[in-house]
Amino acid sequence: MYVRKFEADTIEEALKDIKRELGPDAIILKTLTNKGLKGAFKKKKIEITAAISEKTYTKKAHVDSVLTGDQKDEFYSGSSSYISNMIDRHDDAKAKSNNVGTRSAQSYGGLGLNKSVSSTKNIANTLKNGLDDFLSLGEKENNSNDAFDFEEELMSAKTPSTYSQQEYKSTTHVAREVAAPVSVPVTKNYEERASQVNEEIYERQKNKIDELEKKLYELTRNVDKIQKREPTGIYQLRTTLRSLEINDEFIQKLIKKALFELSENDVENTDLVFEFALREMMSVVQSAMPLFSATDNKAPVVSIFVSESSAGQSAIVQKICALKSDSVIIRNDSRKNTKANDTAISFAEKMFNIKVIYAQNIAEIVTETRKNLEEGRCVFVDYKCLETEVNETKKLVDGMRRSFPKVEVLITLSAIHSELYNKRVVATYRRLSDGIVATHLDACLNFGALFNISEETRDLPYKFFGTGEVIPDDLEAATAERILAGLFKLS
Repeated sequence: MYVRKFEADTIEEALKDIKRELGPDAIILKTLTNKGLKGAFKKKKIEITAAISEKTYTKKAHVDSVLTGDQKDEFYSGSSSYISNMIDRHDDAKAKSNNVGTRSAQSYGGLGLNKSVSSTKNIANTLKNGLDDFLSLGEKENNSNDAFDFEEELMSAKTPSTYSQQEYKSTTHVAREVAAPVSVPVTKNYEERASQVNEEIYERQKNKIDELEKKLYELTRNVDKIQKREPTGIYQLRTTLRSLEINDEFIQKLIKKALFELSENDVENTDLVFEFALREMMSVVQSAMPLFSATDNKAPVVSIFVSESSAGQSAIVQKICALKSDSVIIRNDSRKNTKANDTAISFAEKMFNIKVIYAQNIAEIVTETRKNLEEGRCVFVDYKCLETEVNETKKLVDGMRRSFPKVEVLITLSAIHSELYNKRVVATYRRLSDGIVATHLDACLNFGALFNISEETRDLPYKFFGTGEVIPDDLEAATAERILAGLFKLS
């Protein structure tokens, strides 16, 4: 490899010098721009380090040796493809010239008797008319024929025994004259050469990529050997929590904390690791008592329950209202869906003497709420939200909070709904709410979904759990132990 540094004021001048000195096939290794304080001590602004293979540089040197200074300037001012093509043609001509001398020394008088016969046309006329006619004949007949083709055609017409001595010498002289490098035409196509170069570059890059992949595979195997085995307790905890559909992000945080706080012997003990995990998960699930149950709260409170479809909100509001004396339920009229539901609701209301008021709009809800609060009753608003009425729900909550001092908003979720659906409901009404009520815990199959919701929304604690259909028995205050017991199937 021949490496050289070039300096110039501009990048164009530097590239022009590289093209002249190293040729169009030179490879640029490094380019430096001398700026700032460093450039103050440099004569030139651009420094380029270029390289070329010895073989390619030798080919270029052969061309330079036959050119004068002016010819050199004119030659290297052409396009790179033209310069490269001409260098290759000169090299091919020189190689063929060298091969001619070698073959002449090894063949019978340089006449190439071991070559196959192509044609015998016009040979007799050529011998009679001399060398000039022969050269013109060769150009007219086929410009791609070289001296060796002529030797083959000549010897196919006559053998040395049939020639006279004078004819034999003149024929040999003609063949050697034609073998001169100047008369050898070059048929190599530049596009073919460019295609070959691209294929060679592609193969080299592919080989490098294969080598890198092999080294990466070897490094990966070495890292796997060096990497320590995961402790038994940590492995069991990770597997169990994943099977319960706990979020991977929480699992990673929990395991990282366990490895930091527990000793090496403790993390091998499955029971100790699970005890640690239960304590941490207990602190994640947030629960709180409802606002109307506070002991220091003597004034009546407004509790607004919001939900979408089939969350069991009406039943849990009835259970709460049955436990709280001097209370009333206010429902928006859209809650009256079927006759069967109306009959069941009416029976429960008559059985437990629950007062229910139906309001047609937000204004009626606010009016009925004010009337009952003035009479000293707690108000439970059973508000059914539709997906297209999010703004209406916000209007209701904002109006109630402006009108009354103590208002609590609870989102009702069903434990039998999917985690994705419940997360969407929570995200929709999260800014309006103070807590969450979970229903249908007796039919829940995935307590991991409830845990994930609590872990992601720690500002919204659980306040009530609905555990069945019996009013008011199947209602309990929300606790973290209840969710973890259902999660790990603990009694």
